[in-house]
Amino acid sequence: MKLKNIVKNKSINKLKDYALLEKKYLFIGFIFSFLRTFLEILGPMIIAYIINNIFISNITKNDFKTIALLLNIYLIIFVLSGILLNRSKVYFQISANKIAARVQKDVYDKVSNFPISYFDNLPAGKIASRVTNDTNKLKTMFQLLFSDIANAFILAVGLYITLFFTDTIAALMLLILVPFVYIIFKTYLNKTYVYTKKIKKYTADINAKINEYIHNMEIIQVFNKEKYMYDKFENVNKSIFDINIKLSKLRSYSGYRAMDVIQYLAIIIVMLYFGIGSITNIYTVTIGSLYMAIDYTTKIFNNINTIIMRFGDIEDALSSANHIFELLDRKSLKKLGKHKIDLNKDIEFKNIYFAYKENDIIKNLSLKVKSGTSIAFIGQTGSGKSTIINLLLNFYSPRKGTIEIGGVNISSINRDDLRKDMAVVLQDSFLFKDTIRENISMGDDFSTSEIIKALKTVGGEKIIKRGIDSEILENGSNLSQGEKQLISFARAYIRDPKLLILDEATSNIDTETEQIIQNGINKLKKDRTTFIIAHRLSTIKDVDKIIVLYNGQILEEGNHNELMRRNGYYKKMYLQQMKDE
Repeated sequence: MKLKNIVKNKSINKLKDYALLEKKYLFIGFIFSFLRTFLEILGPMIIAYIINNIFISNITKNDFKTIALLLNIYLIIFVLSGILLNRSKVYFQISANKIAARVQKDVYDKVSNFPISYFDNLPAGKIASRVTNDTNKLKTMFQLLFSDIANAFILAVGLYITLFFTDTIAALMLLILVPFVYIIFKTYLNKTYVYTKKIKKYTADINAKINEYIHNMEIIQVFNKEKYMYDKFENVNKSIFDINIKLSKLRSYSGYRAMDVIQYLAIIIVMLYFGIGSITNIYTVTIGSLYMAIDYTTKIFNNINTIIMRFGDIEDALSSANHIFELLDRKSLKKLGKHKIDLNKDIEFKNIYFAYKENDIIKNLSLKVKSGTSIAFIGQTGSGKSTIINLLLNFYSPRKGTIEIGGVNISSINRDDLRKDMAVVLQDSFLFKDTIRENISMGDDFSTSEIIKALKTVGGEKIIKRGIDSEILENGSNLSQGEKQLISFARAYIRDPKLLILDEATSNIDTETEQIIQNGINKLKKDRTTFIIAHRLSTIKDVDKIIVLYNGQILEEGNHNELMRRNGYYKKMYLQQMKDE
């Protein structure tokens, strides 16, 4: 419980900081709220005046005129009060939306600067839930906090202060009910927090499952596992349903019913006060003041009820805020200085050790790659091929050792500067749901002729015929694997990178397309440093150096002819592949 309070207080303090950034609109909203409260106080006073000063005697023609005038004033007050409440809510809503937009922007910016290791451990669905669902809940919280709770609190306090000055004893007697209101408030909030926290967890789980199922629907259907996956989904869905039912019952019984009883007791207290005064004549009571006291008391407890119920919704949003600020508190990639680096220089791996978790994947690896040369890495799955590329791209940092380009440690280089002259083509080429043009240019200002030239160079004539402004469906589902890969190669070629990285870029395509792409690779790697992770050894026969990896260490190195003459591991792999093909 203590930890929960610490986390909650920390979130509340951060929410205050965000709220203060929009204080202009909040201030205007509060001004309208105070003016509305003044009118809500004034209205019952007019009715009380009519009852006490006009209805107690024989009503004359002039009295009717006075009543009509006062009732018109009351109507104007009633209408103005509604308008002021509306304007107050509008400005509070503007503040809430601005705050939520600011938080959402900060969350997205934070996520985009997380180290890759963060995404290794958290499903994409859960991250998306925090960026969208949780920030929307936060917006709802600010809307409730300002639009409903602030207005209700200001009105309740204003009415009670007025009641205190008009009927002091009655106002003091109502304080007897404060402990009961506090118990209801505290109990309701604590239980709501427990339920909403569980709902939040299950909702994140279900978002992650939906994301996973949609992306793997082909596998699910191939193995006829629709029912199995449905049952897993339904288990989580039922848990959310059950908790929501409990939450609804809590709101019904703890909120409305309990406060109905308190309000009933408050009216009895007011009636007792006026009844005793009327019988004993110890203090003066009037019908008008009775009306005003009952009106104020009813409104006070109606607004207290609104505050309690809305605070329950805020507990839900606070658990979202905890999620958001937990994410914002995570360490981002360290912002590095603008040190210059020249990717035309030699690259050297010095005594590299690296582990994703406990056991080292790379062990004491040392390697020098001369500028403008091509180097290929081969080895069994888990030998460390892709890990070397991830280290070079500075997605991860070595546990021990350094990677230097031109004698400069890349760990001290701004990542944007490091990667701006690099291009990567992966085994599974990812395409955005956009045009072919946008997937190649990626927001950079390349002309149509430059894009067409890039496609021609890598052998993408068929794609040019399709039209570079034609739409690509999600993840390139309307393209063949070869076409997707050709677009990825064009994306790399058009940037004229100094360092090219090909991560098993031809392993998922047919032999005919591989030959087209291989010609493109030969053009791409000309006069630039090229790192290749190879699956088909026939594609790397002409690279300058081949590194054979085994359990994170260099087993053999040399060009194709040198390795074939050694009769070692590489030769066995090559001959086996030739035999299989």
